[in-house]
Amino acid sequence: MPLLSIKDLSIGYNSVRGLVRAVDNVSFDVEPARPLGLVGESGCGKTTLGMALMGLLPENGKILNGRIEFNGENLAQASQTQWQLIRGNQIAMIFQAAMNALNPVLRVDEQVREAILAHGGGMDKQPVDQRIKEVFNQVEIPLDRIRDYPHEYSGGMKQRAVIAMALACRPDIIIADEPTTALDVIVQDQILKAILQIQEQTRSGLVFISHDMAVIAAVCEEICVMYAGQVVEKGTKKEVFSNPSHPYTRILLASYLTLDHKKKVALPDRFEPADLLTDSSRCRFSVNCKDCSLACGQGETPVWITISKTHRVLCCARAAARGVS
Repeated sequence: MPLLSIKDLSIGYNSVRGLVRAVDNVSFDVEPARPLGLVGESGCGKTTLGMALMGLLPENGKILNGRIEFNGENLAQASQTQWQLIRGNQIAMIFQAAMNALNPVLRVDEQVREAILAHGGGMDKQPVDQRIKEVFNQVEIPLDRIRDYPHEYSGGMKQRAVIAMALACRPDIIIADEPTTALDVIVQDQILKAILQIQEQTRSGLVFISHDMAVIAAVCEEICVMYAGQVVEKGTKKEVFSNPSHPYTRILLASYLTLDHKKKVALPDRFEPADLLTDSSRCRFSVNCKDCSLACGQGETPVWITISKTHRVLCCARAAARGVS
């Protein structure tokens, strides 16, 4: 059974130009001990989706339709009181910018203590102190450094401290929003290994958000490729990397430098961003798609095509080629 089920979730932002559909009819499941990756370019809706799963959308953001099913509840309709009981305790987030996530005037252990006291159900001082030591051991920060201030930590240690804060209340689901951004490749590798090791030990669900396909490949078993607020391809890591079936997935994979100079996919000279104010029923990728059929340009609605039992793609061109209406 999945720990978390997202069903036809749409999220919009009110803007001066109108309603921006930043997430559009997205569905996926989060299973225990099977990391799920959300990958796509900046602005495709990954972080908006992560913030919705934490009940942290800004004032101009709202859930338009769909369900967030967790422990028999639809969190898409949860009140702030309900979110306060769930957030941090059962669903936790590792934020992108570690320095911004840490209070510069509080010692690091006090910030983890604050998280436990806010979400841990009124634990006494001794169990709280023991739990702080446990999580710092989990993320491999020496106990003689836990009383330091954030500015005394390196970038990698700051990120480990943010991970410790997320783990403090033993959540069922961890959402990691690009946790290795701005770290060098060696520290990045260490952080990724730490996240995976902890996730395997606790068998928690993991949603890993990134624009980096290499990082997604290192961490995730299941992959959802996002473009312009939609999941356009989903499958196992092997399926998505060995048989990318959506034109955007192929371009995304081809855009990364490798030692192999033989590019299987020619990158476009220009790449037009999708307009999220337009009708979402029309294929949002058609303006950039070399496989675009006449149907795509006339506003046909993309349909899900089954490649295998676990591999699906949202596409008009493939549907037209296979005679699907």
